[in-house]
Amino acid sequence: MMQDSDSPQPDSATLELYYERGYRLWHGLYLAALSSPLDATALDFQHAFPSHPYLVPELRLDTRCNGTLYATGTSTWKTSTGDCSLPSFEKKYKIPVTAGDSVIVSLQLYHGSFGQDGGHISLLMLAWAYVLSQRWSELIPGAEAIKYTNSSSALSESGGGFKESDGPVVDLGVVTDEAVRWWAAVLAPGEGWAARIHHRGKDLRSPWSACLQSSKELTLCSQNTLSPGGHESPPSFSTAVQYIADYANYHGIEDQSRAAFAAALLLPTRRSISKTFRWPRPAWHNKPPELSAEQCWPPWGEDSDQLDKLMTLSCNVIGMLPLLCSSFVDPDLPCNVSGAWMQGAFAALDEPEAKKPDVLRSMLLQRSPHLGFLWLGAILLDIQGHIMDYARPVAYSIDLHSTAWTATFGMFFQRPVADYPPNTETIQRADEARLMFLSQAESHSELPLVPFPPFGTIAVRDCVLEVQLHASCSGSHGLLYAGWAWDCLGNVKVAQDSGSRPLEFGGANEHPAASMAIRYDKLDQDLDISVLMTTNIFTWLREQDGWPVAERGIRDCLDEYFMSDDDNDVSASPEGDGKSTTYRRHVGPWVARTATTRSRTM
Repeated sequence: MMQDSDSPQPDSATLELYYERGYRLWHGLYLAALSSPLDATALDFQHAFPSHPYLVPELRLDTRCNGTLYATGTSTWKTSTGDCSLPSFEKKYKIPVTAGDSVIVSLQLYHGSFGQDGGHISLLMLAWAYVLSQRWSELIPGAEAIKYTNSSSALSESGGGFKESDGPVVDLGVVTDEAVRWWAAVLAPGEGWAARIHHRGKDLRSPWSACLQSSKELTLCSQNTLSPGGHESPPSFSTAVQYIADYANYHGIEDQSRAAFAAALLLPTRRSISKTFRWPRPAWHNKPPELSAEQCWPPWGEDSDQLDKLMTLSCNVIGMLPLLCSSFVDPDLPCNVSGAWMQGAFAALDEPEAKKPDVLRSMLLQRSPHLGFLWLGAILLDIQGHIMDYARPVAYSIDLHSTAWTATFGMFFQRPVADYPPNTETIQRADEARLMFLSQAESHSELPLVPFPPFGTIAVRDCVLEVQLHASCSGSHGLLYAGWAWDCLGNVKVAQDSGSRPLEFGGANEHPAASMAIRYDKLDQDLDISVLMTTNIFTWLREQDGWPVAERGIRDCLDEYFMSDDDNDVSASPEGDGKSTTYRRHVGPWVARTATTRSRTM
């Protein structure tokens, strides 16, 4: 009988153990969030993601799609160090840099996740959306300069600072005429400014373009006389940043400004989910401004390259979903117990108190502190439920680039291959899979569909030739992001070096040991995703080269769920052969590739 550690279906005690681990981890985060909530605005934008590439003005955009333009490039990945000839490899990647239309921001009278004290966030998010779009217009080839439209906010007929009003009145403080014109455009009904690029008869927009809808029109007032007419040249991004800093300083709300910037970064992701979303209408409850004595700096500091990195990250809606989903998984879990762990994790996450935005925000800031401002923005824009709907069944595509660029542990390939002694006879299947991918062998050059490793061990003689050659060679093997090069005009490559920083795993798999009552009502083997995870990773491993006879029991078990019951391709080694017999579905391609690989490698 197959041992539980080498079975697609472990026994109930094993599943219960992993369920407990998932529950303890997330329930511990929940208790910590209740007792010591983290400051959601004390976030480091300035030093985030040093390895992330950033857009450059010389880009040669991919224009083949009617509705979206893409910035494209090539990443380089190192595979080994020391005395090993395994070469580096490259991967193409593309990032959307346009949107088909603006996201509609509907301001309604209700309290958001920041409550009554966060009344400025919606306004400041719209202001930061302009800043990002203005910088976009400077970088993207062919983008038009930002223009004001004919729409603008209403202006108060009298100055004099804070006024009591039934409707939203935005007090700008002491401002210039140019600043008044800009705020009137940023807070205009509909679209007060336009950042566009013309493509195939269509006007595509910047990814942060927003269209404002409000149940009551916003009115601007100030402490000096307003006269915004005649200023039709929108400000540069740096000037707009100063306008935001002046506003935040006047009201003493730098924390809200930083939170609003986080929300603006998630606007492209919000649009990919829904083109319309509701936000709380500004409400200050007759609270006069509180002048701040501190100078407000841009969230990214003084380095415009850092702003460009955050913009590039923000544009990448392809990579954002798997990046945020990674907070809910543990890529070290064997595939056959991953579902039980996920059930335990979501048993804690489904607690009513844990679903409250401020509690969930604190939990996720503890779980993934380096993604803290992304989670802040995601929760402010109310997309956490959508992300969790994908994370719960692990139904998202793994994105190696977004995880590498943000130093996020997103899948088991990111762990280094163990060092085995010379002439070792068995290795972990997880290391077999890693070596297959590092070798970029045919049919294993792309990522599997799941982040979890296969369970158990395999005889080296049952592995493909690429794995046999490197299982116990004198070099060390591991996937290391080594750099990026943009595709630019004139067929030029503009390289941005990563610095080759190894991923620091830290305490990704620490599990609280504190005594706590465990809820087992969510442990349900009928709804366990482990079999699907196991089927996917073993399909990636074996579909091309076939199954070793030693794994016949695994294949037979999985056939009940996914694979066809086809035994026509079973073959056996001749009698007397001491090696494991192997039956393969695609013998021809495997033999051809083995001969080619042997010649190329040796």
